[in-house]
Amino acid sequence: MAVMAVAYEDLPIRADGFTVDDLAELPDDGRRYELVDGVLLVSPAPRWEHQVGCDELTALLRAACPPELYVFGSSPDVRRGQRTSVQPDVCVVARADLVRGERYLAVPLLVVEVLSPSSVGIDRLLKRDVYARLGVIHYWIVDPDKPSITTLSLADSDYVETLTVHGEATMIVTDPFPLTVSPSQLVLP
Repeated sequence: MAVMAVAYEDLPIRADGFTVDDLAELPDDGRRYELVDGVLLVSPAPRWEHQVGCDELTALLRAACPPELYVFGSSPDVRRGQRTSVQPDVCVVARADLVRGERYLAVPLLVVEVLSPSSVGIDRLLKRDVYARLGVIHYWIVDPDKPSITTLSLADSDYVETLTVHGEATMIVTDPFPLTVSPSQLVLP
């Protein structure tokens, strides 16, 4: 099943698209509902390989994370206005931006998307553009099927690929904090 734009009968139909308020009306059915410039994106429930990649990377990031930052494995919505709301698979945020009882409205320091067959184009192109427009400095793309990690850094208003590692190769980064990881750590043997 591919990512698709859908309209539900109980949602208002608007010539200019959906808003973040419409997201509250969607069913809690295991799918991921996101908005990009008013277009509703619906993704199927992820495969287990995707979840393993998310869980393993979250654990590694949390073990290395300094106290002033926090790692979300199941991330809060990252919003831009009323018409864009996306959910990275993993993200690192400043603890100072987390206000008890309020929605997360800041920009993460790092977002990670773990690829699924249904999300490749969305993660590599569409979300890349959204995260760049939001000003997310670090964007990683993890491919659990051909174990690899690609890191991108924001330069001006677009991302520049800074590193890609495959399999057992080691990735060493210093931002947003020091971490050493290999793609093979993110998949089950």
